[in-house]
Amino acid sequence: MGRERSSNNRWISGALIVVLLFLIFFIPSYGWKIRMWLSPAMGASPADGSSLAAQNDALQAQLAALQVVASQLPTSTPNTIRAMVYSRYPMNFRNELLVNAGSDEGVASGDAVTFQGMLIGQVQKVFGSESLVQTIFDNNLKMPVRIGSTGTDGLLQGGADPVVGSIASTAAIAPGDVVYSAVSGIPYAQPIAEVVATSTSADSLFQQATLSFPYDINNVETVLIMK
Repeated sequence: MGRERSSNNRWISGALIVVLLFLIFFIPSYGWKIRMWLSPAMGASPADGSSLAAQNDALQAQLAALQVVASQLPTSTPNTIRAMVYSRYPMNFRNELLVNAGSDEGVASGDAVTFQGMLIGQVQKVFGSESLVQTIFDNNLKMPVRIGSTGTDGLLQGGADPVVGSIASTAAIAPGDVVYSAVSGIPYAQPIAEVVATSTSADSLFQQATLSFPYDINNVETVLIMK
């Protein structure tokens, strides 16, 4: 009885093998399906590999962007909008930044823009998903500011090397004094720079202060926009 059952099993196995070989070689459509079922790895086409590679590249790009955010910015708050700065290479302008947040995210013209707590500019133009930021390194920027613990008034003049002018000749300011915002539309006392040295203006009526900044505007990749 056992021999008969074993013999029957061999006949059945042999018959199945013959049928499978016949389908594979003489009816390709069925044969292809059978090969895919028997070997799932054979079902992966070059297109599938390209798709996986593209997904991997997309994930790598997202990871890189998140690492930049983590290294440069604190978590955004309900009163701020976090934005990434678009690359300006090779036209590495310092006077303006284009960021990836606009009216769709609630950005408005005139909003203050900061980097690591420092005021670096103000939103100049707003689009749906982008905004153009005028930085303090723009020659056309002029902004009322105050200096040091005495709150001395001055006028920030933007440019490649921003300075503060129109400082009273009798004002006591010194290197290390912080220059901070004092203009309507921007949060009061937002730090901008430090005084490096002072000099007398060309007309001898005012003092002028040269400034230092704790960052390189060319390396700024993420900003906070203050609503």
